[in-house]
Amino acid sequence: MKIAGTWTLLCVILFIGFWIRIQGVDTIPAGQFTETDAYLYYWQAQIVLENGQLPARDMHRWLPLGRDHGQSLNLYPHAIAYMHKAIAFMFSNVTLYDVILYAPTVCFSIGVGIFYLFLYRTYGLIFSSSVGILLVTLPGTIERSTVGFGDRDSWCLMLGILAVTTYLESLRAQHSHKRFLWTFASGFSVFLGGISWEGFGVFLSIILVVELWRFLASQSEESLKYYLTWVCIFVPTLYLASPVYRSGQGFATHLFALMIGAPLTLLGIRCFRYLLITKGPLIEKFYPYSRILSLTLVLTSFLIALGYVLNQYHTFDSTTVPLSQNQLMKSIGELESPQFRYWVSRYGSIFIMGCIGVIVASNHLWKNHRGPLTMSFVLFSLTTFFRQPLDALCGASLDTFFFFIALTGCVIGILLIGWQQNGQPKNFTDIIFAAMIAWFLIWVALTRDAKRYDFFIGIPLAFFTSQLIRLTSKILSRRIRLHLPYRLLKTCIATFVLIGIMFFPPIGAHTYRAVYAATRMRTAAPGQTNVALAFQWMRKNLPDTAVVAARWVYGSQLNVLAGVKTIIDQDHYLQHWVHLYYQSIHRTHSAREALEFLRTHNATHLMLTQKHPPEAIQEAQLSGALVPVYPTNSFLETDVKVWEIHYPPYIQPNPKYLATEPEE
Repeated sequence: MKIAGTWTLLCVILFIGFWIRIQGVDTIPAGQFTETDAYLYYWQAQIVLENGQLPARDMHRWLPLGRDHGQSLNLYPHAIAYMHKAIAFMFSNVTLYDVILYAPTVCFSIGVGIFYLFLYRTYGLIFSSSVGILLVTLPGTIERSTVGFGDRDSWCLMLGILAVTTYLESLRAQHSHKRFLWTFASGFSVFLGGISWEGFGVFLSIILVVELWRFLASQSEESLKYYLTWVCIFVPTLYLASPVYRSGQGFATHLFALMIGAPLTLLGIRCFRYLLITKGPLIEKFYPYSRILSLTLVLTSFLIALGYVLNQYHTFDSTTVPLSQNQLMKSIGELESPQFRYWVSRYGSIFIMGCIGVIVASNHLWKNHRGPLTMSFVLFSLTTFFRQPLDALCGASLDTFFFFIALTGCVIGILLIGWQQNGQPKNFTDIIFAAMIAWFLIWVALTRDAKRYDFFIGIPLAFFTSQLIRLTSKILSRRIRLHLPYRLLKTCIATFVLIGIMFFPPIGAHTYRAVYAATRMRTAAPGQTNVALAFQWMRKNLPDTAVVAARWVYGSQLNVLAGVKTIIDQDHYLQHWVHLYYQSIHRTHSAREALEFLRTHNATHLMLTQKHPPEAIQEAQLSGALVPVYPTNSFLETDVKVWEIHYPPYIQPNPKYLATEPEE
């Protein structure tokens, strides 16, 4: 009966979450998505469906060189393509477009279901249900998991949840064969995530923090074989599966260090300690100080990591979003720092409740470490969620300084708690807390500088808000004198508090914005606009060999909706080319420079989305090099114009427009 109730409640929660996320499906025009990157994955999935795999280079994009697929991680479009094959085998009327349209919602629902079942085994039905209800109703978790979003965020979150929860389950397993199975599941999930997204190393970092925490707490290495097995599952396979891990460039520059170097370093220090305390003539001298040795090795590893970061700091300019300084990255709205209103609109009071929950729950669990840890968490929360008023009050530099002080204090505090455990952690709850705090600190720290990452902070915020509700209900149920069983009273109080957080306006009431998040935060691109009409005209009138030069945001849309080739797109593969496009088309005063750039990139057509084209384009049109072809009527009045390019004999390709990096 209890198991049936658990599954019934899970189905209800997932149904609510799924229903919310499909509300905007009728507003999406056929063949379109609400996210530009979705067109890229749809395009790649079509290629996989036709050929079985992606080619080494996609010669429909980034011409004349083509997009090097060896420098990208492409599991998601492969998964979409083969998922469509499996579904179409049973339901022939389901198209590839239908699959990628609903994939984000399905993946998110699976991830929530996995997290729910994991928490149920640890905390029970009320707690897991509370977390599940918060996750499916928070606007911050809805925006990127709605029908039509089509991007890989939900896919990566699902794999991240699977990797972390299965690893934690392996630590809970009592029998060796079960532990090996859970370890294999976690390692394989890390492998799948590692060939899906360049940022999956953040989820891996959560597991590494847990292992560091356990390493500091332990005096011996009984579980070294399990960690070795886990590392062997994904480290060699990632290295062999993708050239990115052997010679990564651009956004993949530091993948080897994070996904392969970090777990191997931890394996190295664990093996080193194991040899010192179990082998050789100095066993009796080292064994009593094994935990001091652990702390020394961890601090040494941190210093090495810090040295690596400082040595490679110059490469973070374009490859690491929180530190990026180039103009292209600054122009992307999703990489802006979130303001206070952003947090309120997407998380109601949950971002505050979650922070309070972190402090209260950690103080309740680790009573001997309240002072410094509490101060660090408070300062971390203030300098993140209240960054805007603090920047105005004390300046951005000082606020950032306090943020890093707080983050350092949190990390040191958590690791010192592990070191002072004096043996293995006393209970499994300690390990879960270490994982959730790591999840909270890492993803929130990234979100502080780039709001596109806030999708991933819903998990720890819902977890610690539920912890706050759980502890509050315990305290109140002991003080309120009613003729009700303690367990029933505690459940009623927890339910009442949860309903208040979700629906009472003075404390957030985020549920009132849930449907809005699914229908209005993201709208179809290009939608019912003149740009969409231009794409339709291109598909009917231009051959598939045509190469259309346009703004980078339209790149993959042109591939999918217009059926033409492109020279730049939102993939940001060669960021310098995007810069060259704007310099040569929009900012130059020379028609010759504009035409040379277009000739170098083999462009046959040019599309601009502005009523008055730049001076150089008008000059090229007057000279006859640019011939207006769309629209055929009212060309001067429209804001979307397409020209066919007729290159004069003196216009020749110039190698400088193929430079992949700016000249120093």
